[in-house]
Formats: sequence, C-alpha cells, structure tokens
Amino acid sequence: MATGPDNDFTLATACKVATGPVAMSLRKIMKYLFRRRVQLALYSGISLACLVATAILTAQVFLKLDEYKSTNRDNMPWTITQLQVDQLKLINAIVGPDTLDPEKLQILRQRFDILYSRTQTIKNGESYKLALADTAAGTELSEISETLDRMVTIIDADDASLIRQRQLLLDATTGLTDPIRRLSAAGIMVNARLAEVERSFITSKLVNLSVLSLLMLLALLSLMILLWRLYHLYRKRAFQNRITLNRLATILNTSQDAILVVDATGKIIDTNGAAETMFALLRAAETPVSISQVLFSRSDDGTNRLTPLSAQKLNLSCANGPNRSTNLIARNKTGLEFPVELSANKAARSGDEVCVCFIRDITNRLKAEADVRSARDKALVGERAKARFLGMISHEMRTPLNGILGSLDLLEETGLREDQERYSKIMKSSGQLLLNQINDALDVTQADAGRLTLSHSTFDLDDLLLDLLHSQQPIAAAQDNSLTLLKPETNGELVQGDRDRVNQVLLNLIANAIKFTRGGEIAIEVTRLGGPDHPTDEVEFQISDTGIGIAESDLPRIFDDFVRLTDPNSPDIEGTGLGLGIARHLVSLMNGKIGAESVKGEGSLFWVRIPLPRAHSDVTLIPDLPDEARKADRMDILVVEDNFTNRQVLCELLQKDGHRVTLAVDGPQGVAAANQTRFDVIFMDINMPGFDGIEASRRIRNEGGPCAGTRIIALTAHYQPEHDLQMQTAGFDAVQSKPLRRNVLRQLLAGDQQPPEPPRKPANIDWEVLDQLTAVLPDRKIAKLLDGFESEGQGLIDGLPSLKAEGARQFAARLHSFAGTAATLGAVSLQSMLSRAETFVIEGDLETADQFLDDLPKIWLETLQEIQQHCLAA
Repeated sequence: MATGPDNDFTLATACKVATGPVAMSLRKIMKYLFRRRVQLALYSGISLACLVATAILTAQVFLKLDEYKSTNRDNMPWTITQLQVDQLKLINAIVGPDTLDPEKLQILRQRFDILYSRTQTIKNGESYKLALADTAAGTELSEISETLDRMVTIIDADDASLIRQRQLLLDATTGLTDPIRRLSAAGIMVNARLAEVERSFITSKLVNLSVLSLLMLLALLSLMILLWRLYHLYRKRAFQNRITLNRLATILNTSQDAILVVDATGKIIDTNGAAETMFALLRAAETPVSISQVLFSRSDDGTNRLTPLSAQKLNLSCANGPNRSTNLIARNKTGLEFPVELSANKAARSGDEVCVCFIRDITNRLKAEADVRSARDKALVGERAKARFLGMISHEMRTPLNGILGSLDLLEETGLREDQERYSKIMKSSGQLLLNQINDALDVTQADAGRLTLSHSTFDLDDLLLDLLHSQQPIAAAQDNSLTLLKPETNGELVQGDRDRVNQVLLNLIANAIKFTRGGEIAIEVTRLGGPDHPTDEVEFQISDTGIGIAESDLPRIFDDFVRLTDPNSPDIEGTGLGLGIARHLVSLMNGKIGAESVKGEGSLFWVRIPLPRAHSDVTLIPDLPDEARKADRMDILVVEDNFTNRQVLCELLQKDGHRVTLAVDGPQGVAAANQTRFDVIFMDINMPGFDGIEASRRIRNEGGPCAGTRIIALTAHYQPEHDLQMQTAGFDAVQSKPLRRNVLRQLLAGDQQPPEPPRKPANIDWEVLDQLTAVLPDRKIAKLLDGFESEGQGLIDGLPSLKAEGARQFAARLHSFAGTAATLGAVSLQSMLSRAETFVIEGDLETADQFLDDLPKIWLETLQEIQQHCLAA
C-alpha cells in the first residue's frame, strides 16, 4: 500500500472526522436510540406505520377488484367477434333470393343497423377506447367505421335505390371481411395484454401487502418482547420501591422526631408514631387537626406571647427550600406545652404540594444549655472572684512595695555610708525580687486567660544585655558563680520589639541558671540569625551554665506552669515554678521559639529565638536627662491616693524634683480639688473609697472645670489589658502600674512637656464601629436599631426602681441586655458604665452600682443625640 503525504493527510483527516463533532453526534444519537423509552416509541411508530400502509394497500386491492367487477373489458373479444357474425348476416341479407321483397329489405336495413351499432359501441365505449387507443385494432376499427358511414346513404335510400345499389352494398360489405378479421385478432391481443397488466398490479399489491404484514408482525413481536422486558423491569422496580417504602416507613415510624404532613390549608393529613405520641393524636379521629392547633410561635416583643402557626406562614417559610426554626412552642391535646425545633420543606404528593414537618422536642436540650450557661456563669463568677482576689492581693502587696522601693529611692539621696548603701541595695534587690514574683503570678493568670499583651518600641539591645548583666552579677557572685556576656554580634544596633518582655524572658532564664549552679560559669550569647551577609529579623539568645543539669525525661515539661524540678543533692533550691512557664508564654506571644538542651550533671543550654527587626537608620533614642534638667520645669501636681504611705512617698519624690504637690485622700476630694484649681498633671489611684479613680476622672472631664483638659495618669496595682476601654472612656492619658519608681516618674512627667490641650471629655461613641454598622446595614434597619436603643434605654431608666425591687438577677440581666445593645452601636461609654454596674449588682454591691448609674440618664441622652446626628449626617 502506498504511503506518502497525501495518504497521511487522508488518515489524519479520517481520524479527525472519527473523533470530531460528527462522530460525537453519532455517538449521542446511538446512545439516545438505545434508551428503552426511545425504543418503545420507535417500535410503536414502526408498527403503526406498517398498519396504516397495510390498510391503504388492502383498500387499493379491494377498490381494484370492485373496478374489475364493474368493467366490460371481458366482453370486448366477444363483441369484436360478433362483428364478423353481423357482417355475414348482412351479406346473406343482401344476396338472398327474396331481396326485392320489402320485408326482406327491411331485414336488410336491420342487419346493417346492428352491424353499425356494434361498430359504434366498440368505437365510442370508454373501456374500448382505453383498450384500443394507439393500437392496430384501433386503426382497423376506424377503417370499418368509415366504410359503414359511406354505406349509410345507401341503406337510408328508398327501396328502389337500395335495390339498384345492392351490388355496390354487397361489395362494400364483403370488403369489410379482412379489416374485421384483423380487428378481432388485434382485440384478442389487446385483451391479453390488459389482463397481464392487471395480474401484475394485483400481484405487486399482494407482495407489498405481504411484506408490510411481515414487517408489522416483526415490529409487533419486537414491541411485545420490549413490553415484556419492561414489564419485568418495572415489576422489579415496583418490588424494590415497596421494599424502600417499607424501609422508609419503618425509619419514619421509629424516628424519635415527630413527623407531620400538612396540606396547603394547614390540615394534618399524615403522621408517624412519634407525632401521635408527642401530640396525643388519634389516627381514627373524625375531626382533622390543624397545624395552628399544635404549633405556636413566640412573639419578639419580650412578652413571650404565643401566636398560632398559620398554614400561610408555614408555606411561605418553605417557599425557598428547607426551613429550620427553634423559637416554637408545641401544645398537645392534653394542653401540655413544650419547646420544639421545626424543620420543614415542601414535597409533591398525588399532584398536590404538601409540607413535611420534622418536629423535635428540645426540652432536654434547652435544659442542658441552661445548665451549661449556669455552669459558665458560675465559672465566670469564679473567674471574677479569682481576678478580684489576685487584684486585691496584688494591690495589698504592691502598695507596701511602693512605699518600700520609693523610700529606698529617697534614702539613696541622703548621703548614706558605704555599709548603709550596701544594705539599701540589698533591700532594693529583695523588693524587686518580690515584685518580680508578683508579676510572674499575675502574668500566669493573664496567660491562662489569653490576655498577655505586647508594647512595641525601639531600644538598644546591647544596653538591655548590659543592664541584665550588671543587675544579676551580684546575685551570681553570691553563689560563687561567674556571669559573663560573650561579645555580641549585634554591634550596638537598635531593634524593634517589646523591651520589657524581652528583658523578662532573659531575666527568668538567667535567674534559673543562677539558681541551679554553684561555683560554676554562666554565659550569655547573642546572635542575629542569617549572619552579617544575609541577616534575618530573628535574634537568638543562648544562656548556658555548668550547673546540675536536667534529666532527659524532664526536658519536655520544664516549660510548664508550676513545674519545679527537685534535686536530692540540692534541697535548698527554692522557687515558684513560674519563671520558665512565663518565658514560654511570652516567647510564644512574640512569635518566637524557646527550647533547652541538657546533660544531667554537666549543665544546661537554654535558647530563645525572637523576631527583633532592626530599626530604621533615622530612628534615634532619646537619652536620659540629668536630674538638673528634669528639675528645670516646675509643675503643679495633684496626687489622689488613699494609702498614706504611697501618698507620702509620691509626694516626697515629686517635691524633691521641685514640683508643687496637692494631696487628696479619695475620689470626691480629688474631684473637688480639680474643680477649684488648675493642675498640670493629676496622678489618680484607681481603687479608692467613695468612688474609684475611673469615676473621678470621668467627672473631672465631664464637669468642665479648670482641669478638664489636664493630663491624668492612672496608678493601679493590678492592671489588666481589658481595662483599656474603661481607661479611655474615663479620660485617662496614661496608665502606670505600681510601684512607681523615680526614673519612671520622671519619664511620665517629661512626656507632658507640650502645650496644654483644650479641655476635652471622653468619647461616648466608637465612631469606627458605628461607621461600619451604617456601611453594612440599610437605613431602615439602622432606624429600627436606633428606635430599639431609645425605647430600651428609656424603659431601663424609667424602670430602675422596680428592677431593684425584683432582685439582683433580673436587674443584672436588664443591664447586661442594654450593655449589649450599646456595644452594637459603639456606645463605649454607656457600655462601660452598664458593664461595671452589672458586675457590682451580681456581687451584691447595689450601693456602688447606684453610684455608677447616677449619670445613666445624662450619658444615655448624650449618646443617643450623638448617634442620631451622625446617622443624619451620613
């Protein structure tokens, strides 16, 4: 076989055609034809077509047979043969002996008329015309007819003329013998040919009829086979459907959920066993039960009024697909009411749409949820109690520490002897150690609650390391250890991060190394990962020691909270087991990693990797100012502090720097002093009798006195990050934890060297929250929220006396609900007030709660007006 480009092209073209759209269309057609329904329709069509064709052919055959019955074609040979008989009779009449007799002449004329009539009959008859047309017989017939036409004049003449022309008449009649003979022979041939045509026609019709009958028989046979197969198939499917139906019926009847089938009018037309039990229904009940008799919806206005569930509402809820609702109440025939959950959807049944409802009794679930909420509330109360306990302990411990460390700062400036200065440093170190223990305990609590926070700043990493080294070298030397800082690779670079948290992590690791090392070496090494050529943001710290080491089995748990590893050879090692746990929490918070490697009896290596990116080259640190520079600007300062020791120590620290100090012992006295005199700075303690520092700050800002724009710094012994919102809404400019050291105090005051701001008041609204709300919700929903906020607030204010009489639980619930509404609209000041009042109500301190709620009408009205004005402007 030849090959070449042409053949290749032909093969390629054939492949394309075989896999192209035409082949795909053929495959689709074949696939379509093999469907049973298509086959059934095809066979039925073929059978019908064959039946119609058979009927048409049968009708044609019968019509043809009727035609053959009515035709005279079978008489044509006889008629033509009779021409010869009639010719002979005419010849005999002409040559007879008695021809001259008038009667004989009359017979002559009759014989001629018979011959002439028969000739005209053959010539003009329809059947004869069709048979003899365009044949030799037709020509002969025409010749005979013309001869007879010429003889008519002789026959029609009088007797005398007829007798005279008798010989002429005889010659003409005798001359017709050959034409008549030829006509007879031709007629016989024509008749035979017509008979053959008719036989062929009948034969073809009968053959076609037989073929169509056979085809129809085959089609009917195929149709019968197909119907038989379909019968068995559908019988099998019906059997399977019955099994499936029985299985579904069993499932539905054994379901714990009640199932109701409801028609368009709301009547229950079918149920399962669980529904009959749940609603106490009877299958044989004469009166149909409506869905509105067993299901009710609660109103949303807080009255819990029950409204029957109508069929229209049920159908509308199912219009867009499956619907689920939990705010429903069911009522059975005995009148028992219980909460239910409804899942409904529409389904077709006997040409009509019905709604199938699955109903579940959720009494136990709601009870379980209530139990969970109760347990959660109890846990929250326990957490609040724990937090208050820690806050109280922190306050009670930090307060004397504040006095001790502040007094030591003052003592250092009195010109101590060398031994007194040494004792002072020991006391300061011990006090700082105690403060660190308190901070660790609070940090563990915050870490458990996920409330540890970071504050980013730029700091000198080498200065941090040197401060750590100098502060811990005396402690290390006390245990005959050497603490060294290997030459760092950071080269005095400035980094960005939380300096205090980094310092806390490293301090805990160094303190841990010192604690478990006696007469050994402790080294600190710092490296920026990636090297000088490709530096990364991560800095690695390594603290190694030659202490007692850690067993390999203990390494996985050394960073757990409250884990203390004891050593029988070193029973005097003390600690809380918090240091490494706090380090782990803080490192994780800074997105870093921490780990340890150790060999028992040889020492340990702790490593920390923390992201500390380099600061930009244009960032510089502000150097510490000398004491003389810090004393240059004298300020009028108000100190509001209820603790005598802390008040006096803070006063001495400020006065020694040349500031003029006014003292107040509680919130009311501090507010009164701020409303009479303008101060440059106000130091405000948080926990005080009368009303606390938050309320005092809020009143100073809101009352518009001379100190409404003064910088207010909060002092607290137990600061939590969640207090930020309360501090901001109260108008605080800064928050500082106790104890307050001299250098920190000076930094706080140095931060105020700027022109005084105009009087301001704390923001009532978090505009970002409100803007997001107005951007997402349409105007009608915003208006609905505002109406609800206004009505709920007015209702709470008007109902405060009755709420107090109802009990603490209802009172706290109303405060909590309105606080949630306020939070939704960004009313932070109102939310803070309500939340704090709720806390005191839950704890039974109604007197303090009343103090917080004194300004509720004023703040609520201001907040409402600000929100309305903002929404109108938007």
